[in-house]
Amino acid sequence: MNESFWIMQGYEIYIWPSYVLTLLSLGLLFVHSTKQSQKAKKLLKQLSKTKFKF
Repeated sequence: MNESFWIMQGYEIYIWPSYVLTLLSLGLLFVHSTKQSQKAKKLLKQLSKTKFKF
């Protein structure tokens, strides 16, 4: 690869932290979404076991 790609013409001090922050944010959103999905599945399972009388 070309070295100028990694150096980014002096803007690397802004670009690389942005990449890291973006990846961390995506990772945290994935973990949070997974936990929320598990909670929702558990709640749905509990609610489907209960019998409602109208």
